[in-house]
Amino acid sequence: MRNYAGRILIRVPPEVHRELAREAFDSGRSINALCLEAIIARKALRNYDPWKAVKEIWEKNRKVKPKQLEAAILSAISEVRHGR
Repeated sequence: MRNYAGRILIRVPPEVHRELAREAFDSGRSINALCLEAIIARKALRNYDPWKAVKEIWEKNRKVKPKQLEAAILSAISEVRHGR
């Protein structure tokens, strides 16, 4: 069985590096933390069908006005992004 050291070296284009560095600085986290979050999110969403979720949301909220529902969804996404 192979032992894993927990280190991964990745190469990204300079503009991606710049964006990550800015986001890390703005959020008070490290580039490593941002990448780890992305990997964890990818793993969590691997078997997730976003279109099924959207359909379920619309079906459960048919009486809500589309603009109101859109605003609520965008607000929820924003809260998740900002860790609230």
